[in-house]
Amino acid sequence: MLVSTAMLAFIVLGLTAMFVETQKVFKSGIKQTTVTDAGRAIVDMIASDLSQMSDPHFTNVYFPTNLYPYASVGGYPNPPTLYWQFTNANDLYQYTNNINGVPVLCRTNQLEEIFATIQTNNTWIGVGYYVSNWFTDSAGGPIPGVGTLYRYVATTNAPLTTTNLLFANFEYGSSSNFHRIADGVIHLKIYAFDSDGNEMCWEPSYDQTGGIDRFPRATSYAYLQYPVIVTNFANSLQTNYLPHSIDIELGILEPEAFEHARALFTATPYPHVAASNYLATQCLGQVEIFRQHIIIPAAP
Repeated sequence: MLVSTAMLAFIVLGLTAMFVETQKVFKSGIKQTTVTDAGRAIVDMIASDLSQMSDPHFTNVYFPTNLYPYASVGGYPNPPTLYWQFTNANDLYQYTNNINGVPVLCRTNQLEEIFATIQTNNTWIGVGYYVSNWFTDSAGGPIPGVGTLYRYVATTNAPLTTTNLLFANFEYGSSSNFHRIADGVIHLKIYAFDSDGNEMCWEPSYDQTGGIDRFPRATSYAYLQYPVIVTNFANSLQTNYLPHSIDIELGILEPEAFEHARALFTATPYPHVAASNYLATQCLGQVEIFRQHIIIPAAP
């Protein structure tokens, strides 16, 4: 009888362990499916918006030749055809240990804000995507991490002058035009290509230095846009008003990892250190990456 009881207890323990592991796998699969479905839906939404971008230059509306978006450097907040910029100055680097225990850079994450101009009949639509970084330092500035993705939409039937604020409300912040899409976005980036498959001419400098210098002046700005400004010794020329195609990259952190990072951020005296270290070293395998290539039909 004791032997039978012991065998029964052993069987129950084995079944319990198997049930626990099965439950973990089942829950992990559900979380994976949830993140995958959300990522695909977001990428499809961004692709749908960007594939409709139009070129104001080839219309009879007012479209100034100076596309510099910052009034502080002599420009105006006019709506570019396509615009993308780092939302903070630092990338989030994720490391993994090699066989000798030495950290090796495995992935670089970037958070960009993206804006495009779309024309539907007589209506101009400004569509943008912006990741509000959840993590900030003691001064209130963003630090490398994850955030919440917002979608911006604004419309106008007026000519594209500096007063319609399609781009200005996106760049300088008008909360009524932003709508929350998803939490846990750790990477959002686009790449633009011409009809020959060549990448946007300023992209390598943009990736390597976090800024570009397009004009003969000392200051660099961490943004890219179409039309492309080509600098020569005589003047600045505009060309390539629309990219031929775009690649979209989206990275989403799994919910449990995102909540863990938030807990580290709020529970420690120097929160950005603990949260950033966790994101950089502990959750590399908990990031889902999505990429999609889209063709711009309006591109010449």
